Amino acid sequence: MMKLSVSTWLGLGIITIVLLCSCASENKSTTSNGFTTTAGRLLDANGQPFIIRGVNVPHAWFEEPSYEALRAIAAHDVNCVRIVWEATLPPAKLERIIQRCVNLKMIPMLELHDATGDTSAMKLLSLARYFTSAEMLQMLKKYERYVLVNIANEWGDHSVTGIFWSEAYQKCVSLMREAGYTSTIVIDAPGWGQNIQPIIDYGQQLVEFDSQHNLLFSIHMYGSWNDENVIERKLNEVSAADLPLVVGEFGYCFNSGDNNLGCKVNHREIMQCCEDLDMGYLAWSWTGNNAENRWLDLVEYTDWKTLTWWGKEVFYSPHGISNTAVKASVFTEE
Repeated sequence: MMKLSVSTWLGLGIITIVLLCSCASENKSTTSNGFTTTAGRLLDANGQPFIIRGVNVPHAWFEEPSYEALRAIAAHDVNCVRIVWEATLPPAKLERIIQRCVNLKMIPMLELHDATGDTSAMKLLSLARYFTSAEMLQMLKKYERYVLVNIANEWGDHSVTGIFWSEAYQKCVSLMREAGYTSTIVIDAPGWGQNIQPIIDYGQQLVEFDSQHNLLFSIHMYGSWNDENVIERKLNEVSAADLPLVVGEFGYCFNSGDNNLGCKVNHREIMQCCEDLDMGYLAWSWTGNNAENRWLDLVEYTDWKTLTWWGKEVFYSPHGISNTAVKASVFTEE
């Protein structure tokens, strides 16, 4: 072993201290001050479990009615609102909605609807770029204790394979992490949001690829989920694999399945399974659906507040929102 002088030892010691400080600084900069995921669970900024119980709201298409409805939504004990938005709309208008949700103690989940059913990886990446613009990054940093980002609504039709879905989202995740976004990223399943198999097959690979290991997957349940045994089996499979999951949209058996979505799904089974597995869910949708989808309105379109049959089920059935929702601890501490 070579003998080193005192000055050399001192020099090495200084270098070591600098390197340790540098590493500590780097670790601090990549630690999320927002939501995180671990062992299949979503945790809020305080590190406390947060189980989503919420609804989708069409802010992109009905700006003022949706904004005004937020107080009525909060009155039904909703703890999370999935904000339907589009990349053509200015971030400044979005901040107004986010602040309102925070004031009403509801977590805002932002999603872009521009690529619904699209199969272009470049289109998907363009939505990630919306969230990494300077204005959006500044806003996300300001509200990082409260906001969840759902990059794209239902990107990928039934032709999109699991590997293509995974590779396309890897590029989006890399872009957002390189831009400095550290909080949880929500990723919809392909197959118009309904194909859970790619999440099962490639979800863990995507989580490991993410530098923050901080992803929440989202499944939408309509006509592809008409078999209630499949609901229970697949949700349990995801849970057993410790993959964080939220049911980001779901419907019900309207008109005995004779509807535009061929939907005969057992909504009570979905809500009960989510309750049993500590998973979140977000019902579609407050109101504002077009004529063929009007059966999915939770409240009457005429006044944006009177509950429909569907709304009563979502909010007040045994495993409904008002009976199971708990506010995020970032609000209860205030």
